[in-house]
Amino acid sequence: MKKRLGAFLFILLVFFPTQAFAVEFTIADTDIHAKLLSDGNVEVKETHTYKFDGEFNGITRTLIPKEKSAITNVHASENGTELPVEQEENLYKIHRSGSDESITIELFYTIQNGVEVFEDVGQFYWPFFDESNESSYQNMTITIEPPEPADIKAAYGFDAAYETVSTTEDGKVVFHLGTVDSGENGDIRAAYDAALFSNAPVKSFEPMLEEIQADKKQMDEIIAARAETSERWGNFALYFSAALFILVLTLLISAARKRSETGREVDRRRRSVSGFPKEKMSLPAMMSFTNHGHLPTSALTASLLDLVLKGNIEKVTEEEFKLVHRDTDYKHEHRLITWLFDEIASSDTLHLEDVETYAEDKSNHEKYQLRINAWKEEVKQELQQYTLVENAPVPRFTAAIAALVTLPFIFLFPYYDLFLWMFVSISLFLFFTGFSIAYRPLNEKGRMIKEQLYPIKISDDWKSWEEEDQVPALLYQIGMGKRDLLKTTSPSLAPSNGDWMMFLILGASIQESFQSADKHATVSASSGGVSGGGAGVGGGGGGSGAF
Repeated sequence: MKKRLGAFLFILLVFFPTQAFAVEFTIADTDIHAKLLSDGNVEVKETHTYKFDGEFNGITRTLIPKEKSAITNVHASENGTELPVEQEENLYKIHRSGSDESITIELFYTIQNGVEVFEDVGQFYWPFFDESNESSYQNMTITIEPPEPADIKAAYGFDAAYETVSTTEDGKVVFHLGTVDSGENGDIRAAYDAALFSNAPVKSFEPMLEEIQADKKQMDEIIAARAETSERWGNFALYFSAALFILVLTLLISAARKRSETGREVDRRRRSVSGFPKEKMSLPAMMSFTNHGHLPTSALTASLLDLVLKGNIEKVTEEEFKLVHRDTDYKHEHRLITWLFDEIASSDTLHLEDVETYAEDKSNHEKYQLRINAWKEEVKQELQQYTLVENAPVPRFTAAIAALVTLPFIFLFPYYDLFLWMFVSISLFLFFTGFSIAYRPLNEKGRMIKEQLYPIKISDDWKSWEEEDQVPALLYQIGMGKRDLLKTTSPSLAPSNGDWMMFLILGASIQESFQSADKHATVSASSGGVSGGGAGVGGGGGGSGAF
């Protein structure tokens, strides 16, 4: 189970980050020495080496005692010099300020009634840290020393401390935990002859050694069975993931084949079609369709010029426009006229400076954004009326089923410590979910429109088209932001008839006003301790940190 909680916390922190800790540090070494006394108390000396990056005020140590025990006489020192210790319930703050350095602090305390005495043995069963710990230990060692040299009746650890024990001839028990990640438990247990604790209160006059040994045997059996189960699940994960990867390839190949078929038909049709698309679709809708639903500020410029082209609006000068009539083909065109002439200009004549004056007024900032968004929404509604994509129910339904099948294994694999397969499952789940939601291949109509409009984004080939297609092509290029209108227009660009050149010059004036208005109206608009009950044996636990 080691690192299981850490993996889930890693996922949560990646996708839902919370806050940065004020103090950057690592706990390079931690050595805990627990001396068992004949009266059942335990004298503990902890040596912690911290490496700090930046300024710090000290370290923290959370000491949560088990039930019917207590932590007393807590004090700390560095190189023999006593350090101030501040207590907040189970959290102890050792004050020692500095910056960018490594420090080694010794912490001393007594565990009252730390040893539990039975008829045959006395046991020290203790959690020096538990899952509430928020900091990782890079190298931890715990040593248990009996009141005097003696035989060890039993010694083992749980979770992070499992299979880390070694013993010495004089009866010391050493747990070499090494790296201990945050959020882990690691209870330790050592038992000696009860006669060593003659001055300690007896918890029970029943024998306990057989139960301690039985607990160890049961834990070994559970872990062995778990390892066997984990191996079986690992084999399953290999074949399961392989099958899903084959499905991924099948979906991708199917999508590529569909795209190729549609492309061949569109290429065949394009041989007999040229110029700007003749589909019954507004210019803003075309821009939205070919720009992933996004309409930049330049789309307003193009939309206003499109209304000039249609005759709804008449150019008086480069800075002044007159409303001719309100009979529009689309709702968003009517909304744009209403906003520009009724709300901003308050007349049938719009001066471009009216737009800037309107946007400079802070009371209009929210309304400006609301009107723009409402216009974009109506463009979106128009676009939804057209059938430009295929629903592709079979591949999307297949992907959705695959996502549902994969989902439970994201949680099941880490339960058996199969973290690699967990991340593989997450990747597959995200792919299948995204495919089932987003895969809507363009049909021939949608592909045809995109293919016809794409050259306008990257070149001026439209200048050789028929006159009726040149201005719409220019307006599309302007709306997509592919032409810098604020640069001085070169006279060499003007054709003999000058039709689209007039719109280019108008576009420069309008774009400058809308950009200025948009700029005005855009709204610019570590401590590691815990207190309370622990998750270790007997409700105890603890952890480390810094401040």
